Amino acid sequence: MMFSRSVLVGAVGLLLGLSGCVEVTFPEPMPANRKELSEFPSHWRGTWTSHARGIEAAGDDEIMVIEADRILGNGDGEDLVLGQTCVLKKMGRSLVLSTPAETRGRHNVVVARIRGDKLEVRAFDPEQKGGIDTWEQVLGHDRVVKIHKKDDPTNKLREVQLNPKSTCQFRKLVREGSDELVTYTRVTAGRAP
Repeated sequence: MMFSRSVLVGAVGLLLGLSGCVEVTFPEPMPANRKELSEFPSHWRGTWTSHARGIEAAGDDEIMVIEADRILGNGDGEDLVLGQTCVLKKMGRSLVLSTPAETRGRHNVVVARIRGDKLEVRAFDPEQKGGIDTWEQVLGHDRVVKIHKKDDPTNKLREVQLNPKSTCQFRKLVREGSDELVTYTRVTAGRAP
């Protein structure tokens, strides 16, 4: 998945390195027809790290700081601000973060859920074995558009456009067609995880 920012904060930034340069996009912030949140719920706020040995051993890309209305950037001024640079929506116990894609009018999406002191982030990876086939099974072939370099199907895949027709279909797509990207552990004051 490719984003217009060089580092898209924490888990979202990891997408750049993990899934090459094939961008996966949606027609609007997901899930469709759901209310946008102006703040992260209070239990989501704080410092999180993906490094196994804690925050002291973590690099900038392994630390995520969530404030009321934003996810802080790595000191580069690239904060993700709700309602400005990203859209946050609730779907059951999960939160869905949508950011503008390089493709005009489309959005990149990650889904996160807290389980205890862990924050799991899921994404849509076209390079995951069987990923695109699963998406086509869930959405239907007509709702998965593959765009190739120079619009030539023999060239490299550049973008996959997923177009769920309902929240129910998007929820099934997350359940069956997303992959765990990264898991963060909450950093409590005074101790590293």
